[in-house]
Amino acid sequence: MNTRSSSPKQPHYGRLALILISVIAGTGAIASQFLQWPLGSSSAAQVCAQIPATDVTQRLENLGSPFTTGQYAKAQPYARNVWVMVPFENQIYLGHGDSNANQGPIPLWFFDSSSKQFQFNFVAPEEEIRSFHTIDSALYTPGIDARESWDLGNIYRLQQDWQKIRTLPGGVHVWSIEGFAGQLWSVIRRPDNQGYLMASGDKGQTWQDIQTLNTSPAHLTRFEDSLYIFAGGRPWQLGQTLQPIQRQDLDRTTLFPNHPQATQVKKTAVFQSQLAYVSQGSRYISHTAQGAKVLNSEDPHIQPPGLFAATSLAPNNTQVQRIQLKPQEVPWDVVTTPKGLFVLTSERQWIAGKLRFINRVRQATNPQHWCEILRFESDTFARSLTQYQEQWYFGLGTDYGAEYGLKSYTPTAHPLSGTILRTQL
Repeated sequence: MNTRSSSPKQPHYGRLALILISVIAGTGAIASQFLQWPLGSSSAAQVCAQIPATDVTQRLENLGSPFTTGQYAKAQPYARNVWVMVPFENQIYLGHGDSNANQGPIPLWFFDSSSKQFQFNFVAPEEEIRSFHTIDSALYTPGIDARESWDLGNIYRLQQDWQKIRTLPGGVHVWSIEGFAGQLWSVIRRPDNQGYLMASGDKGQTWQDIQTLNTSPAHLTRFEDSLYIFAGGRPWQLGQTLQPIQRQDLDRTTLFPNHPQATQVKKTAVFQSQLAYVSQGSRYISHTAQGAKVLNSEDPHIQPPGLFAATSLAPNNTQVQRIQLKPQEVPWDVVTTPKGLFVLTSERQWIAGKLRFINRVRQATNPQHWCEILRFESDTFARSLTQYQEQWYFGLGTDYGAEYGLKSYTPTAHPLSGTILRTQL
């Protein structure tokens, strides 16, 4: 179901933005107005009208669903959600699983663009793989819910072959991993129900506790020569002194302007001097005799995700704004490519009496102005995207379904979850 736009070449969006800036750069007031255009304004609409958005629905190439075959097939559609897609050394690696329902182990599937085959050569003893990170020419993924003793937590490193590094003390959940200042950094949760920022100077062989955090899942990202730890509440910042400082000025109002439902940074992408991120609201968990159920996990009417762009997180100079999308448009993923920043969104619509999803890719032409460049229609929404060799790849997803609560973004756990689609740029 993955496909691509009908235009043979991608328009020069960055050049268009530069042209517009040069035209109006004569006066500071007019230039300032350009930078303040929200997506929904008439001026922004006029600019986006000059950037053709291509409907690629009929040109999508369905590459298949690797999570439905073999001994590690996932019967539950939610566990087939494609949480992340990352190109690395001519392969596209796919994250999936469900740590709430314990749906491991997880083959580290990749798509080989040369053979056009899905393959894996390593099975992680985890319930879910949700992120990949390239650090010093190696690919890493944190083991967020190991199927082993809680004495140690895992990270996995790919250098020719996958290697399991089982060295994080008490790592019940290894939420995130990143490289900074020549060291590996990770955030884990231990059996004491506390979060911990840890550092390793020997590529993960030994670790040192750096800072106690709250219990929320954490996301690490590098921006403006700092490492930020987004773990719910006010984030921590690690500068060149390597001493973590909790940023009391970066509260929910500052990080998520005009979005009172947002509680945490979920996905990030950095391009040049801009940090884009998607927010997440708290999930409602219901514990029953049959186990834990996640209520209202993705319904944007209950907990709408938001898209935000920061051009500075410096103290006394924080510049963050919410990107205005269409009223029912939900952001799912943000990615960086050599061409810039992109966001994947979806919108539910009833078409000819049937629920359909309009999936869009928008590109940032400046920090506050994101234009649609392509769209496609599908039976369920696209949750993740990546770009590789002049092609877009999409991973279809699903919510748990209405049986897990009064609201659900997909009325049922959709069977097409886990399908990989492709289209040309």
